[in-house]
Amino acid sequence: MGKGGIIGAFIIGIIAFIIIAAIVVFLVTLFAPVLIGLIILAILIGVGYWIFGKIRGNQRYEIK
Repeated sequence: MGKGGIIGAFIIGIIAFIIIAAIVVFLVTLFAPVLIGLIILAILIGVGYWIFGKIRGNQRYEIK
């Protein structure tokens, strides 16, 4: 490989890196709202279940 081959491989590597980075950024921006929504939903369900458990636990003691 001469100097031209090394320069060509370097340029192709940079172009491939830019394309891969663009795809990653696109996928992150596409799925970020979905992931944030799922995290918020999981937190709300967890807190609701915890509160429900506390209420059910308190009712058992009040019945006696």
